[in-house]
Amino acid sequence: MRLTPIPFVLVAALALCRCAREERPVPGPREAVAPAEHAAHDEPHRARAAHGAHAAHDAQEAPLAALTAAAESGDVDAQVALGQRYLRGSAQVPADVAEARAWFLRAEAARPGSAAYELGRMSQSGKGVPVDPVEAVRWFELAVDAGSADAMFLLAGAARTGAGLPRDDARAVALYQRAAAMEHPEALQALALAYLHGELGLAVDESESRRYMAAAGHALQHHHR
Repeated sequence: MRLTPIPFVLVAALALCRCAREERPVPGPREAVAPAEHAAHDEPHRARAAHGAHAAHDAQEAPLAALTAAAESGDVDAQVALGQRYLRGSAQVPADVAEARAWFLRAEAARPGSAAYELGRMSQSGKGVPVDPVEAVRWFELAVDAGSADAMFLLAGAARTGAGLPRDDARAVALYQRAAAMEHPEALQALALAYLHGELGLAVDESESRRYMAAAGHALQHHHR
């Protein structure tokens, strides 16, 4: 059976969506990063463009003093948001990964799962801490238990490649499906590509591939409203 190619524009758009979401703060563990073998890796932004983007974003964010006061008073959501702001840096506050991690850990102590996704990403990438796939998986599992579709996606990628845990295609598919049920665009794309190429123990199925890719396009539009 001749396979109809997946539209390149949609695949590229999903990769760009992933990069854009990396720049946005993640309000909590419910929010939704690319499959280890298919999605694009993050690319560095030019300093001028990054500064402009941060300045525009800062205008929409709560003042740093108010956010810090709320975080210090024990507001877990504010602690996570403050950690994210220190992690990426902005016109208001220089990037400080140690400070970011401290706020994420403080949030986790109060509400397990609240900042686990961010802590997992830091361990996975080696940002502020040594690269530790096993520790990343531990954090991602906590975030998955708290309902994070992003963590489901990254844990699926770890299971797919055997990074920090035994390789397990069935678990990867199950995690992609859980994230896909929450309209996670990259998880939908991962399933579309798996059906297209017959990966992760799935039989080649052009119909399922196109169905998942169409759902990914819909989710992409939804996430950018």
